[in-house]
Amino acid sequence: MNVDYQVLTFKNQIKPKDIGGLGVELDQRKGSGNYAKDRTQFNIEYVGLDNHPTLSSKVYETIYSNNIHFNKGDNTNILNGCIITSGPEFFRKLGLPMKDTGRVHVEGNHIGEPIFCPDIKTKEDIPEKVLEYFDESYRFMSNIVGKENVVYAGVHFDEDTPHMHFYFLPIVNQVKRKVFETDENGKRITKQIYTKDNTIKNVPVQKKDANGKNIYEIEYGKFLNSDEFWKQLGGKASFAKLQDQYNEFITSKGFELDRGQVGANKHHQDKAEHNIKVLNNEIDKLKQELELNKRINEVELNTNKEIKNINEEELLNPSRDIFKKYKDKDVEKLIDYSKEIKKANIASKNELEKKEIKIEKLENQIKQFKSGKTYQDKDKVITNQERIIDEQKGIIDSLNKEIKSLKDKIERLTNIIWTKLNDAYLAVAHLLGFKNVNKDNINHDLMDYKVRDINRKHEPRYNKSTKDKSDDYEL
Repeated sequence: MNVDYQVLTFKNQIKPKDIGGLGVELDQRKGSGNYAKDRTQFNIEYVGLDNHPTLSSKVYETIYSNNIHFNKGDNTNILNGCIITSGPEFFRKLGLPMKDTGRVHVEGNHIGEPIFCPDIKTKEDIPEKVLEYFDESYRFMSNIVGKENVVYAGVHFDEDTPHMHFYFLPIVNQVKRKVFETDENGKRITKQIYTKDNTIKNVPVQKKDANGKNIYEIEYGKFLNSDEFWKQLGGKASFAKLQDQYNEFITSKGFELDRGQVGANKHHQDKAEHNIKVLNNEIDKLKQELELNKRINEVELNTNKEIKNINEEELLNPSRDIFKKYKDKDVEKLIDYSKEIKKANIASKNELEKKEIKIEKLENQIKQFKSGKTYQDKDKVITNQERIIDEQKGIIDSLNKEIKSLKDKIERLTNIIWTKLNDAYLAVAHLLGFKNVNKDNINHDLMDYKVRDINRKHEPRYNKSTKDKSDDYEL
């Protein structure tokens, strides 16, 4: 009996720079996947982009409108997510019609085996049991991360295997903050340290208790913090725990899926096992090559030894009397000539043995190739690869056109944003009572400072010692 495994693959390192491409793939179905446009209409969205033009705009509006504190750096893990699915046999058992794509797996554990995809012509071709499976999976993940933090969740039927994409903001309600030493004015005390490149850097001094341990405080609110999110779910064991919880949940709903090896993410487990298998094969090949190279090396050593041991006695002793009538110089020339002849013979023998060993190496490679499944399916694979190359060329042309279109849109949006920002800054300047200010002479740096200053005044940790820069305009 074939066992169907759950596939729950987590992604917890989605940076701000990654959101744009991810959004295009999810919303416009453009990217590196095999998208069947005739099946895109059957994709399901539990949580879509709504009225937002991009995934990025939805993410940031969700953050700001819910007063979520977050680090604005490029290395912030701003989104987390997961992909939920199983193998084609699992969906076939649920009643989903599957068809052979005519393509084969060209890597992984199923190399050479046919690739299947959903055979959907109408919505009625998607069984209720398949929809129920994804409904329950969505319910499970929403309960874990909080429904209000989900920015996208959808099921794709237009690729090879049906799967759910689920992306969310990793929000926690409390974080542990370092407490720093301050002077009588409330300003942080710093100390100088040497960095790795031998430069001096000022760093704040962390406050310590009576036992010399660092002091922390708990801050409550809404914080986007991927590390803390997973730490609160169990730290290093959090992925494994979620795998266990999901398996218990989904099997309780009547779906027979095996958890897989405990303590491992099945996707990464399969990948690791495949890598180990590949490495072991490489090791075996290297061992064979090492043995053959050792034999070649022995031939070289023996050759050098034989050449080194050539001497006059060995060359001329049997017929030395013949040379008595020749002068010593002539005899030396003959000896040297004889040595060169013997060296040439030994070198020829050496080359012959090495060539025989190389032939053996090539024969071994031919045997390995002929016994492999890749060779048996070579015609099919080559045809498939040629088709993929043609498809990729078409995709590249299409992407180049899309890039040009996106550049035009970005330029238009930049102009709109700049105009709106200018209007907003001008409105703030009027509200603050600045005179002699208009849209042509607005100081963006100053107004940016004033906006942040206003925001800080409404935050509980605002430090009033900040210098006022309003002198730039007449009140």
